Amino acid sequence: MPLLIDTAELAGLAAEGVLYGIFLCLFCISGYGLVERRKRLNTQLSWPMVVAGILLILLATIRFVVDCANIFVGFIRHDPREARLAYFEDVTQPLFATKHTTFITTLLIGDSFVNYRCWIVWGKNYWVIIPPVILSLVSTASGSYTMWAYGHLPNQTIRSEADWLTVLFSLSLVANALATSLLAYRIWSIERKLKSAMDTRGTTMSALPPSRISPLIRIVLESGLMNAAYLFVFLMTLEFGSQALEIISEMAVPLTGIIFSIVILRVGHQTHGDSFYAPGQQLPNSIAWARSKPTTRPSTTIMSPGNTGPSSSNMIPLEVYVHGSTVVKVEEGEGDKRFESDTMGGSSFH
Repeated sequence: MPLLIDTAELAGLAAEGVLYGIFLCLFCISGYGLVERRKRLNTQLSWPMVVAGILLILLATIRFVVDCANIFVGFIRHDPREARLAYFEDVTQPLFATKHTTFITTLLIGDSFVNYRCWIVWGKNYWVIIPPVILSLVSTASGSYTMWAYGHLPNQTIRSEADWLTVLFSLSLVANALATSLLAYRIWSIERKLKSAMDTRGTTMSALPPSRISPLIRIVLESGLMNAAYLFVFLMTLEFGSQALEIISEMAVPLTGIIFSIVILRVGHQTHGDSFYAPGQQLPNSIAWARSKPTTRPSTTIMSPGNTGPSSSNMIPLEVYVHGSTVVKVEEGEGDKRFESDTMGGSSFH
């Protein structure tokens, strides 16, 4: 038996409720993380991220309320089932227009967020983001036309504007894929250059705490690749003509917010911002590491001025941020590295 639209709407609302709750929690956590990062690193808030987050949580709340009202009207006021199915398929209903307009606006914000981060990591180079920005705007324009056609042209159904819907999601997918690829490539290339520079300078990394996640997963999380993957699934569902499109449509707004919050959480745990990857930035002589547990009591050992070894010319300052207190002892040839501990929870040795 094929999936009917009333069943799809009800299942979509259940999934949306779960995702909305997750998004609400992640929004609070990521917001707290941004504030704590500002205090810890003495940096200013990224206002575009703050505005995007507030808009997404408002849109997710509006969409959830509208979907609840739509289900209530459909199941309580329309009986038997044939009347209910006709109601859910009526594209002229105000609730239908409101929830899908909210969805299109969310897509635009999601695209703009990825384009903004791509612009930052490429050194605010406008030429890099012109193609994805144009694709995003054309995608939004096609979605706006679709909603206008539903309300003004006669004999409209959900599938009557399928071509324009395909344009909407196809262009949004291409824009996301392009911006995400540029963003991921920039993150990967800078981290590779940083590792190569540290190896060339003779810095040993074996004694340092390893990263807790693989580079591939980190790049996926930081670049927002999941947003492009979701749009691909949405486009395939549209092409197959399944009523599951309504389920995915109701999941779209909170899912976009969850992806946004994950990116913010990843950025919040870094000791550098997106501008770290911008062209023209000097490769840092320090790198941040995280430790989950303290090992020993804090101590301070300072190298005497006359104690210099032959390998000191190959050493670069390496800054280690520790959650708690940690003592790290590293010996390199006959030269000793100085270890310093401060009262702010961060330690460094040179």
